[in-house]
Amino acid sequence: MSNTALAQQQTDFQIISAVISSDRSPVGIDIAKVISDFVIYEHIEKAYLTARFVFYDQENIVQDMDFQGGEKLTLTLQHSEERITGNDIEKVFLIDKIDNIFKVDERNESVVIHCIEYHAFESAAQNISKSYSGAPSKIIKKILDEYLDKELLIDDVDAINDLKVIIPNLDPIEACNWLKKRVLSQSGLPFYLYSALGVNNLVLKSLDKMLTQTPLNLNTPYIYAPSITSNDAGSQKYYLIENYEYNSGEKLMPLVMEGLVGAEYQFFNTMTGTPTKIHFDVDEDLFSPLVVDNKLGAQNTRYNYAPGYKIKDKPLSQLDSRSITQISSSGAYKQLQGSFKSYNDESASGQHRRKAIGAAVKKFVTKTPLRITVSGREFLTGDENYTIGKTIRVLFLDNTQESGEQRPKYDQKKSGDYIIFATEHIFKTERYDVNLLLGKVASVGEEPIT
Repeated sequence: MSNTALAQQQTDFQIISAVISSDRSPVGIDIAKVISDFVIYEHIEKAYLTARFVFYDQENIVQDMDFQGGEKLTLTLQHSEERITGNDIEKVFLIDKIDNIFKVDERNESVVIHCIEYHAFESAAQNISKSYSGAPSKIIKKILDEYLDKELLIDDVDAINDLKVIIPNLDPIEACNWLKKRVLSQSGLPFYLYSALGVNNLVLKSLDKMLTQTPLNLNTPYIYAPSITSNDAGSQKYYLIENYEYNSGEKLMPLVMEGLVGAEYQFFNTMTGTPTKIHFDVDEDLFSPLVVDNKLGAQNTRYNYAPGYKIKDKPLSQLDSRSITQISSSGAYKQLQGSFKSYNDESASGQHRRKAIGAAVKKFVTKTPLRITVSGREFLTGDENYTIGKTIRVLFLDNTQESGEQRPKYDQKKSGDYIIFATEHIFKTERYDVNLLLGKVASVGEEPIT
């Protein structure tokens, strides 16, 4: 490993302001200077951020603001390297509860508050019961603009453009999540709706896009190798993984029991009284097309389902472990001209098959979860999203690595290109780290090229 060099430096950040305000109080209070540490959470299945702040109360802040659970916290944050560019991050949170207050001494208290992004509060206070038609992604965009004044970035084209639905008394975010289940790509892969720290808009992005995008750190992969030091010299640069967890994964049996490996699906049309039957085979319907379309990642050839498994000499994916029946079509919007699909309506078995593909791939992409802790310097900027839904390259050394070998050998099981599914931004006085929850659908089949 003597030909390596580190690409990371000490991380620094600055809280520009952290103003607590309320409609009941005309004057806000800036607590930026009394915040001791805080954590911000992102998740690919959530259309909002959550956070937890710890601050010292020496000036009766809690008493003067009379916290009731509806106060705003407007946070402006900046990485030290962004002071010239001005790419500040500004997020508005709702202080939805006080987690804890404890005395540091007679005149000082430490306050722990839990926060949620403010548009989630605005969503909870509204109700939708009306009809929409068009592509599901466009309906989601319309709802977010109309009710929450939030822009939506749609990254990919969904396979349906003639859906008609009546939102069944849901708040805006609930309605968007309900519609999101019907947003599938042409190949049947699902979309994710999420909020990211680096941008103010929400994102609706397909797994198709995530599986084909270039890793953010293609030239500087993350590596777990405690023996590497900043004195190492060479052309290859790495970011160090400080800690990792590789557990609670490779659970095949629950996926079999859910009918996500091999199952019979029946989609019942209540207008004609006839079912459409399909057999779902995860190998033939999901992973084989991904291999053909080169969507397993740059060099990934071993995917998260091994087709060699058999029960009584029959491939596992060819067995019907479950029989799943769904009401699919009712003809509610069928007309001689200008017909629309209802929520579960499809006109062909191949289109119904996409539903099974979408459900299966969401579970298989998280079948091998990896958690890593790294320095946060690459993830804090207000010009773009560098976390949720992005791909990063991660490397682990092979256990048989010889000390005298010049070229490193990599663990082909754990190494690969991973999608970021959740991020925990940990801000402390002395440093800024991130915990990343990563998922992938395949492992590298040969030595990674770095």
